[in-house]
Amino acid sequence: MRQGAGGFGELLRRLRTRAALSQERLAERAGLSARSIGSLERGSCRPRTTSVELLAQALELAEHEGDELQAAARRAWEGLGREALSDRQVLNLLGDLGGVDPGSWDADVRGTLLRACAGSVPAVRLAGAVLATHPEVSLPVLAEYLEGLEVAV
Repeated sequence: MRQGAGGFGELLRRLRTRAALSQERLAERAGLSARSIGSLERGSCRPRTTSVELLAQALELAEHEGDELQAAARRAWEGLGREALSDRQVLNLLGDLGGVDPGSWDADVRGTLLRACAGSVPAVRLAGAVLATHPEVSLPVLAEYLEGLEVAV
């Protein structure tokens, strides 16, 4: 999942360093965790739109810099529909998109979600969207529903 040179993580690190902020201080200002900032900078997770907006505000970026950060975030998501994801990537994306911690899920539910998504980016996006917009939906119900769908890659 690592991004090439000039990716979102590299840009974020450069902007944070220019602002003379530690990861912890930027996280505090943006209302995110320091762990999230580190993951974003390493390219081990992809940025959510709301997180990018919070980061741009916390870094006090000029409008054109905020646009550049948003564009880098969009590029981080490009091409996802063409690649198969590992189980770890699926769980990370579900956590990022849904704003939930997959580590807290029951092992059976986690397994069913992994089988349902089968490394398919569109399936992960669908599951993440459901988790983000309908937090009242139980994970077992979501997992069973997704398992019955055929989402094209």
